[in-house]
Amino acid sequence: MHTTTAMMLQLTFFKDQTREQPSSSSATTSKTSATYADIHEGDIAHFAQVGFEALVQLLANQQGFQADVIRTVYKYLTSYEETVEVIEEMREAAEERAVAEILSRTEEDKEDSNDIKSEDE
Repeated sequence: MHTTTAMMLQLTFFKDQTREQPSSSSATTSKTSATYADIHEGDIAHFAQVGFEALVQLLANQQGFQADVIRTVYKYLTSYEETVEVIEEMREAAEERAVAEILSRTEEDKEDSNDIKSEDE
């Protein structure tokens, strides 16, 4: 019985490996379907979580936020696409605020140095 099962597996493997490739126009659809069909149902949630975490980390690296910030924003929205938009807007707002704060502080430094010069004269 063990030999029969092994032979069936070998034949199935060989059949999968020698399957003719579809034309280029239908290759994407067939390949996608075959890829999803090859994932065991019990693994889908795990792979979805791994993929989500990879996207969260990528977005965090691109936009300069911690991954926890990305996850928190995602939790309150309805899609990853919305999350990307909000995170990009957050980065832009943070950059604008940083520029305003830097300019404000450098102007204060100039005023302080002018006050010191006036006192010396």
